[in-house]
Amino acid sequence: MNQANQARVEKWKQQKVAEWEKGGKLKGKCKTREELQKWMQGQIDKAQKKLFAPKKPQNVVSGTSNDDPEVTWEDQKRINAYGRLNQRMMELDDEIKDSKNLVQESDDAEQDIDALLDDDACKIKIGEIYVQTPNEDALDFVIAKKKCAKEHLEKLMAEKKELVTKMETLKVILKGKFGKNINLDPNQDDEDHLVPEEKRAS
Repeated sequence: MNQANQARVEKWKQQKVAEWEKGGKLKGKCKTREELQKWMQGQIDKAQKKLFAPKKPQNVVSGTSNDDPEVTWEDQKRINAYGRLNQRMMELDDEIKDSKNLVQESDDAEQDIDALLDDDACKIKIGEIYVQTPNEDALDFVIAKKKCAKEHLEKLMAEKKELVTKMETLKVILKGKFGKNINLDPNQDDEDHLVPEEKRAS
């Protein structure tokens, strides 16, 4: 497994451990950490089988009968474009989540500063150093940081809206030609998210 795929696997494992620790569906499936590790390894093994499986000639379009529509170069370009957009959508969801957390943290910090009784009780982290500062300056810093976070979040949401429009347009075209023979569902099984995009349809 190359470094890129190893990093993909490690990130996925960290996400699943975090989900498991929060409880919910995955916690119900895996009662103990040992069961969770066993389940994750099973998903990774499935992904590896897909990764190294011989590539089928028709990529994401299933079926080989003479009645199936031919996959043209234009079709393949649309399929690849959809895959790239879907990958960016998953990355965007993570970025949006982080931005929302940053806005919430800034809100919490602003409220905490307002509640302080000591005028010089705040410290601002600059790089790796914490610098003591008056509460008023700290509040200005937090407000400015929250403003930047909100602006960044708005840009991410606008990009997501644009991605959705592009993906829906491609889906209409591809589904119109291939129907059920093509799978454009972004919510695939966990092991599919461990397989590089160009290998997922093989």
